[in-house]
Amino acid sequence: MQNPRDPKAMAKSLRQTLAERRVDISHSDSLECVARQLGWRDWNTLAAQLDRPALTLPEGWTAGGTHRDDYEMGVDPAEGCALIRYRIALIEPMPANLRSGYGALEQNFRAEDYRGKRLELSAQLKAHEVTGAAALWMRIDGERGRMLAFDTMDGRTSEGPLVGTVGWQERSIVMDVPPEAQSIHFGFFLRGSGSAWARRFRFTEVDASRPVTDHAVPRRSAPTNLDFAAVA
Repeated sequence: MQNPRDPKAMAKSLRQTLAERRVDISHSDSLECVARQLGWRDWNTLAAQLDRPALTLPEGWTAGGTHRDDYEMGVDPAEGCALIRYRIALIEPMPANLRSGYGALEQNFRAEDYRGKRLELSAQLKAHEVTGAAALWMRIDGERGRMLAFDTMDGRTSEGPLVGTVGWQERSIVMDVPPEAQSIHFGFFLRGSGSAWARRFRFTEVDASRPVTDHAVPRRSAPTNLDFAAVA
């Protein structure tokens, strides 16, 4: 996706070039042609993208994800919180290989002070026209980056990822921190297009009455339904 420095100048040049060939188009038509030539849905979408200020990463946070260049990430000055937004609005629907891509804001810290404890990560999320998911995530690693526990909120029947346009919602992840844990990683992500906001992150030590939510640790004590006879 190109990010032109002066699309209005490009539209003026296009109109002049066509006029030299005795093809007359209006100024607004030339703007629309340039926008679509550059891959944008229309001129208004391109103009809005060029006019909005760049986001600045909040201190202590880093940008990650499988398609981080397709997302803008940082502090939303209007909301006073973190924002991840899909960078472009294309003419065609989002390609299948991008629908599963995501951008994330993330942190990590040492785990020794939390070993043997049950830890809850909570925050508030908001979404606008999200096509994939907006969610919290948390991961606990051991030696050499070996994953011990992981939760992206996927697969939940309630209080799961946000989709579409949704106002502020409280979400949480609960994990046991194993004795061999070395680092704790967390943040929030946007998968697909749209915009997602996050605020009021906090960590709390909780007791056994709060069930863990991670899906990296097996819950069954033995294998089951090996012949596929049982149907859900």
